[in-house]
Amino acid sequence: MSRAPGKGNPDKPVRPAAGGVKPAGPPKPRPVTAKYLRNSAMQYIASRAASTAMLRQTLERRAKRRLCVRSLEPGTIADIEAVIGSLVTLGLVDDARFAAGRAATLANKGLPRRRVAEGLRLKGVAPETIERAIEPDFDDAAQARRFVERKRLGPFRRGGMTAETREKDLRALARAGFSFQVAKRALDQSGEG
Repeated sequence: MSRAPGKGNPDKPVRPAAGGVKPAGPPKPRPVTAKYLRNSAMQYIASRAASTAMLRQTLERRAKRRLCVRSLEPGTIADIEAVIGSLVTLGLVDDARFAAGRAATLANKGLPRRRVAEGLRLKGVAPETIERAIEPDFDDAAQARRFVERKRLGPFRRGGMTAETREKDLRALARAGFSFQVAKRALDQSGEG
């Protein structure tokens, strides 16, 4: 039986990877300049919407990796804050706009108010900005009905709803963050509508 060339064939010499032999030891630190931080921030916000906390965390992580350190010096942290401040001043990073967009996305998934607020908090949005971003007429019962329809639970389930599938659907609604009363009403009302 013959083997493919390079796949353990003892007759064929193995060449080193492109670039030659890997250097021994840790990687060499490279400088973190204001230009590097600004370019890195622009690359990050060009590909996704971000809060100031998300941008700060990303720039700190990239700077640590580039400098090969576990904690940053105060000068580097000041440079990061300056870059973030300039992007906020230019309007390229706006927590209120990010929170409104993210809240709408989470609400369209049919998640309850508590889960929407928690999702924004995890992204580093301030509590007062979260309250302004979530619409005042946010209704958990309507969200539960939307969740039931979107996930094809209850009467939207293929084959209809049985006692066993009803229990499974109630558990799914509970995992999504809905109270038992809201989940029960959502399954009952969705069957009527």
